[in-house]
Amino acid sequence: MSEDSAQTKQLSLFSNQQQLQIEDDEWRPIRDDFNFCRLPLFALADQKRDRFRNITHRYQVEINGRTIDATWEVRHDAEFGLPSTFDRDVWWEICARYSESQRVRADDSGVVWLGALPEFLRSMGKKSDGGNMIARVKESIKRLTVTTCLTQKAFNCPSSGGYLHLMKPIHLIEECAFKGDPDGNGGFYEQSWIKLGDYVRNNLKSGYIALLDVKYIRSLKGELTKQLYPFLSYRFWLAVQRGRDYTSVHWQELANYLAVTGWTNLTRAKQRMANAIAELKEGRYIDESSDWQGEKFSFKIGDQFIDELKNRMKAKEQYRLWVEGKNRTKQLTVLPRPIPSDLPNSDSDEREIVLVRQAIRINQLKQQPDAELLARYGWTPQDALSFAAQLKLKSD
Repeated sequence: MSEDSAQTKQLSLFSNQQQLQIEDDEWRPIRDDFNFCRLPLFALADQKRDRFRNITHRYQVEINGRTIDATWEVRHDAEFGLPSTFDRDVWWEICARYSESQRVRADDSGVVWLGALPEFLRSMGKKSDGGNMIARVKESIKRLTVTTCLTQKAFNCPSSGGYLHLMKPIHLIEECAFKGDPDGNGGFYEQSWIKLGDYVRNNLKSGYIALLDVKYIRSLKGELTKQLYPFLSYRFWLAVQRGRDYTSVHWQELANYLAVTGWTNLTRAKQRMANAIAELKEGRYIDESSDWQGEKFSFKIGDQFIDELKNRMKAKEQYRLWVEGKNRTKQLTVLPRPIPSDLPNSDSDEREIVLVRQAIRINQLKQQPDAELLARYGWTPQDALSFAAQLKLKSD
């Protein structure tokens, strides 16, 4: 293929905007606080012994060249217990609605209007069976309100100067009320709402956020897999900043983040992780070559994360324009919508996707083009290198 024809093909990808444009049906991110992608927050199981305990995470962190001890503790409530997997899904929906409210109107109060709770459930991807599920959502929101997180050098709040060094209690939600509750003024609340805790609100408002792919999350079946996804999304993002295509994690660190009990040794960890690892490989979030290396698991970046990275780069630019007020056009829609039927990619779509992924791997991970893979789709290594240069130029 001549250099001119290769360049024409590369430029056509930009002109038709098929692969680099973010469509709501393809990319619906949840904007969540980065801290909750690296610190344990939700219990993985609903048994009483798991819910009525505290999650304590002690570790060492390097700040300004000094190694210091950090502590993060999630304290259970005597009545409601710890937040678990259903509460995690409720939390993500709340974060999505807060982000959407900021897009529609600038509001510094931290109040998130929940709307009708049956519709809230549908947005979560859950079916409402009437009273039982509504009651469960209310209980979940109350649990998230009363849960106390204690941090010392563990929670990073850039809008407050960085890591919170003193022991501080943090609440995810400060207040909540439901439609029909007395409002204290002789009337009743006409809508359900919550008010985010100050630190969480400030982080989301200031952009200390992780973009989590809600469509991909909902495609996952295992609760452990869903719990692992934000952790890997965050760790892969860090790896990319260092030009690496993998992240290596000790089994005990995985156990701590997942807030599981009973993982007393490597053998048990391997048994419990097996299904989640298989599902992440099948979903292409991690590469097939990902495997245990002694007491650590080496998670190698898969094509699904590369696609996520592509969308993040575009979303970052949109977010910057939004914050700076230079672009008043429609921002990314983060409220979940009904998921359309997945249509298979055409042969031409698949060819373009392969080229885009290879270009991102060249730019971000400093990898050499995969000549064999490219050849199967009619590309050459030079095509990928040229397109990578185009992508880099466009992002600069």
